[in-house]
Amino acid sequence: MAVNTRDTVYQLRQGQLVALADETGWSIAADPVNDDAVRQLLTVMATAPAGSRPTVLIPNTDMLGLYVARVPDIAFDLVEFAENPLTVVYQQGKNLSPVLLDQQPEVAVRRSLNADVQRLLGSLGRGLLIIPFEAQALPLVAEGLVNNRFGTPPATLTKPRILRLGLGGEVEFLRK
Repeated sequence: MAVNTRDTVYQLRQGQLVALADETGWSIAADPVNDDAVRQLLTVMATAPAGSRPTVLIPNTDMLGLYVARVPDIAFDLVEFAENPLTVVYQQGKNLSPVLLDQQPEVAVRRSLNADVQRLLGSLGRGLLIIPFEAQALPLVAEGLVNNRFGTPPATLTKPRILRLGLGGEVEFLRK
């Protein structure tokens, strides 16, 4: 079982899926540019909670421009100053596997608030594509796809707010 950052980064770069725990609970994570890993990750989407979507997990707002084609100015403040988990859905993603972008042009992005996950993302040098399960345990189908886990979920999970942000700064809450 990989518990250290270096081994986990290596596994992700090799196209393996990793179970990842943060403030929202367990997720399955993949390198967002590895087509095979993204294809495998998307197979568990049917077991994700209603309203959940593939999400790019980033360590800070500096990476927003890496995955969002046109970032509204207000996005940086919304994401940077969020004290609770916040997933923002943008109109058009980029620098992600075509396997994902051909399926949905929108991209959901969340900044991790977990220090260990932020270190992992910093070591990886890019974001991670996750399917969030927002639970203390992974579904059996997801368990079968991963060999390794990174992190420990907190005793009390925090579900992220989800909002769609338009190019002009229009906000539509999908989950409050």
